[in-house]
Amino acid sequence: MQHFRVGLALAIAVFSACNPGNKANNNASTDATVKPATPEGTISVVVTDKEKDTQLVTIKFQIKDLKKEKTFEQAVLKGVSETDEYKVLWDAPNSCYIGVLKPSHQARYYHASVKGNDLKILWVPTPPEQIWQYMENTMGLGKVSVGGQLADKYRKNIQSGKILGEFIAEIRPDASPDSLELYVEFGGVRKSMFMPIPKGYKPTIQETANVDHVLFSLVKDGKAEPMIDMHVENGRLQIKTLKEITKD
Repeated sequence: MQHFRVGLALAIAVFSACNPGNKANNNASTDATVKPATPEGTISVVVTDKEKDTQLVTIKFQIKDLKKEKTFEQAVLKGVSETDEYKVLWDAPNSCYIGVLKPSHQARYYHASVKGNDLKILWVPTPPEQIWQYMENTMGLGKVSVGGQLADKYRKNIQSGKILGEFIAEIRPDASPDSLELYVEFGGVRKSMFMPIPKGYKPTIQETANVDHVLFSLVKDGKAEPMIDMHVENGRLQIKTLKEITKD
């Protein structure tokens, strides 16, 4: 992913990005640039129970005569193609990382590897930085295909906690043609964020499976990359920066 920076002057809670950076190595290459390896085996990923709130992610891993299968419970982003749903990176001939998108468009990572005469498939809460950087920046993990009309506003009457009100997220023009105002409102709280728009990107408001949750995303080449998460929780407006925005 390209990195962006946005300045947010907010009086409500604004959380720092949850990107898994600055993590332990976990036996991956220490090179700054990841070079995908030629695998010695195979890996397959199957997501089931898509009609439920929590899905099942089954990973099958084989290296020569060794086989391992493991199933994890995880909420997976719905309504996207399989190519957007997860990405697979072989960082060594017998080592593979799998990134599966959560509904927040952030990834949960798994690691398949060989240990002695056994295969391991583990959830990795802290993948090496060069791994997630490569999977997100180069492979496009976290970006999803978009089609049709891009929305510049979202308005929905919702009940959250004891508050009934209109949840609003709008992209508004700014004084400069290469910047914009992102306006968010709920329960009498109104916030405006002003940010630049990098050349070649189209801003949009993306809906999610929940009426109290939307994303501000940047679209390029038919792929949307979420930058700011906006949702209402227990009657309170919450805004979270997912990615930095910097102007070219």
